[in-house]
Amino acid sequence: MLVFPVFLVSLVVFGIDGRSTSMDKAVSLPCKFETYDINSDEEISVEEFLSATKGFTKMDPKALFKRLDKDGDQTIRVDEFTHADRGLEDTGILDHCKRLRCSWWCTYISGKR
Repeated sequence: MLVFPVFLVSLVVFGIDGRSTSMDKAVSLPCKFETYDINSDEEISVEEFLSATKGFTKMDPKALFKRLDKDGDQTIRVDEFTHADRGLEDTGILDHCKRLRCSWWCTYISGKR
């Protein structure tokens, strides 16, 4: 008899996919380069990056910028942005971007256009 209330509380706390629902309220990183490139000069400056990542707490935005700025010139170009290093992908902070890309591609593959 106690099984159902425990199940119900677990569903409320962890959601259907098993992750804590409080994580869903956390600020995610924007996935599109254009979101960061405020002045449309095809480079992301430190200031633009910090502005776009305001409220992101899963990783220090300044440290993240340094990891994305592979050549150390204090800007992130499109090629640096789209080819994140494997270690950064392993952190899981970009997983939602992969799901967004898959949603279009998976829809296209399945023929449900």
